[in-house]
Amino acid sequence: MKGILCACLLVSLQLINPAQAYEADIHYSTTYVLARAAGWSEYDARTIASANQGVDENQETVAALEVDTSPSPSLRQAEKNLRFHCFSKTRGPAGQIPPDVRNVISDHLAEVPDHDEDPRRNTRRLIALGVALHCQQDALSHAGFGGSCGSHQGSCYGHTRQTFLDQVAFRLLGKHYFDPDHPGVSGARLLEALQGTVSVLAARRPKAALRSISTHELVALSNALRDSGLELPDEVRRECNRYIAGKWLFDFFRAGGRTQNNPYTKEALAPEVAGTCKNASLGSATIVRIPESRFPRLNPDASPYLVRADGTYQWVRGGELERTARPAPNYSAHKVKIQLSHWSQLLADDIRKVR
Repeated sequence: MKGILCACLLVSLQLINPAQAYEADIHYSTTYVLARAAGWSEYDARTIASANQGVDENQETVAALEVDTSPSPSLRQAEKNLRFHCFSKTRGPAGQIPPDVRNVISDHLAEVPDHDEDPRRNTRRLIALGVALHCQQDALSHAGFGGSCGSHQGSCYGHTRQTFLDQVAFRLLGKHYFDPDHPGVSGARLLEALQGTVSVLAARRPKAALRSISTHELVALSNALRDSGLELPDEVRRECNRYIAGKWLFDFFRAGGRTQNNPYTKEALAPEVAGTCKNASLGSATIVRIPESRFPRLNPDASPYLVRADGTYQWVRGGELERTARPAPNYSAHKVKIQLSHWSQLLADDIRKVR
């Protein structure tokens, strides 16, 4: 009976969307504008930011839980959560990045190749940099959610409960309160994440493109993102934060005559955007248009699946998770990897407790 129950549960859960970490408004839009502000070209910034968010867009690297079906169903974080999303193996002080996570970040950065003019090697470098930034950014929103799961490293559920409570609170109260991956909820950790991103981008940028981002300008971006989206559905918030990031970059380029040698495409927002985003500063605002993402298709080790000689790469089209034909899961096997939503994680937790 337990085997049948587990099989039915796994079949139903495979249809559910995966959980998220910091989302595209930080991993893509904000990373893109910070890279441009730090002196990277539009192409390079787009590739770095696409690889950053691409970690959440590929089945091989997106955060997931694993179900171990032997001798009885149990749930735990997948190893890739520790490797690419910087959850800790231990439970440390809230808000602090544990030593094991700092080591993971250092390893990612050490794996970023040096600058190379060869198009293929340069693209591989940019993708590796984006993957490293994803982990570094996630480390702040995932700080305090480490721990073990029985004999397994990593907590059983991460911050699933906080995200679930946030969904409930938003439906009942119309405001986000608990989700640490929401820029408006993460508090001062967001500024620290942006500071870390700028530090890495500045250290790795082409030497000929030296430009600094002042603390005042970075705080302004952090505050604008923190003030955004608390009363908006997540999909609307992500788009509004894209506008906020684009407006910040436009103001950054304009300040001190930084438009020189920095080509970009301007976009004028419609007046009604102010109402949609509940942000008066966006009404009829001029922003830098952030280009559409091109998420690279990634291998299980987060390396790019294919980079051509000219530097172009195979990408996950349309922002959808890469879905390839796979055989039906073998429920007699000891381990089945699945992607779980917050609702189904909690359901599985309840089943585990009563069995």
